[in-house]
Amino acid sequence: MRQLFEHSFPAKIWNIKFDDQFLVTELRDDITRKVYFATIDLHSGELLWQQPSPNKTWWQSLVEVQQGYANIVEFSADSKPEVIDNYYIELQSGNRVEQSSKILGFEGKNTVLALHPLHYTDDNEFFPAIFKFLYRLLSIDIQKGVDYLEYKDKIIISYYLYCENKLCNYLLVVNRKREILLHELIAESEGLGISTFTIKPEILLYVKNKCQLHGYEL
Repeated sequence: MRQLFEHSFPAKIWNIKFDDQFLVTELRDDITRKVYFATIDLHSGELLWQQPSPNKTWWQSLVEVQQGYANIVEFSADSKPEVIDNYYIELQSGNRVEQSSKILGFEGKNTVLALHPLHYTDDNEFFPAIFKFLYRLLSIDIQKGVDYLEYKDKIIISYYLYCENKLCNYLLVVNRKREILLHELIAESEGLGISTFTIKPEILLYVKNKCQLHGYEL
């Protein structure tokens, strides 16, 4: 498998959205309570820009990416949040633009669908089969649960092992011949993650150590 990109960020990767060409990450710094956005060109793997949100507030969220624009929504800080701002970022430049004819055709529905893994906890009926598969392949006893997805001729599994008082989360990619194409420790945590990887058609995306984004060609 060919690595397309690997980018590290100064804050936790909170959210990821993409269209056919661009991937946008929403980054959050829990200490400073600042939100950042960054854009990667999926065709080249280049990090185009990384910058603080133009709205200086914690209460905002990346909603959609489409046709070269990212849609950001800001909420009130009330107990029942309401939308107080709805704006767009032009992804080539990183500049904020208001909703106008420049974004004509932005319908809020991305035609590029993300593929998410199936999540099986250890009490699920499918977990024993995956347990046996990994035991025979790697001689390990996986714990708690897995994320599992089959894509083309590949099997992608995110699994957990105990390491001291934590759970170590590994990502494994094998082909139908059981040849290991990728095997990497991606996180240490106290609990299970959900959707620990994502597939944009032809690209495997995953976050490592909360702040690194990796992309591999499938």
